[in-house]
Amino acid sequence: MVDRENQSLQDMTEQKFAAFLETNGRFHERVAKHLVGLAPFPEQRYDLALRSALLSTEHGAAAFVLIANQFYAPGYTLLRTQFETLVRGIWFMYAASDIWIEKLSRALTAEAAEAGKDVLMVADMLKSLRSSESAPRALLDQLEACRDVMWKALNSYNHGDFHPLARFTTGYPRQLSYDVLGNSNAITALASQLAAIATGDQETMDSARALHADFADCLPIISQ
Repeated sequence: MVDRENQSLQDMTEQKFAAFLETNGRFHERVAKHLVGLAPFPEQRYDLALRSALLSTEHGAAAFVLIANQFYAPGYTLLRTQFETLVRGIWFMYAASDIWIEKLSRALTAEAAEAGKDVLMVADMLKSLRSSESAPRALLDQLEACRDVMWKALNSYNHGDFHPLARFTTGYPRQLSYDVLGNSNAITALASQLAAIATGDQETMDSARALHADFADCLPIISQ
């Protein structure tokens, strides 16, 4: 994933950014088509992983709509939740204990909400995934690199402090939104792959992987 805020911004013309937004729209339409009707492999672990993946893609689509309509701060803010729901889905798939799977599969009641309130945060889930023999190493490398690049700024937007306050003065360069959307798209593509894996269906997995080739111009990472 990329962070080019400090590089020259002159190359990102209005025309180029508009074309990029158009490609983003097609990307999210393709993702939505891919996700329609997916059913998880019949185990709670796969069901939770699929739900988390779908939630992550929803946040990504919402971020695109907000940024494309110049609601930059709310759009940027969604990336933290988008990333966290992706990591949680991967944690469900590869590292969560059976106890956590059971807790977070319960019907929504006050008692169930209380039992599941102390869920692991991103750092702890990544640490748990590192200890899992089945979690893909290259994927974890990507997730940790993404967190290292984006996390401080995303926390700032989430809490409404320095970064979004400063942008009232400096504005939002097109290159910055280009990079934010590229990172969001990368998360969406990975979430689409996770959703496919959760089905256990090879054809669905192949369809998800094709996103990286078909939309390489708006995805800054390599398919796993």
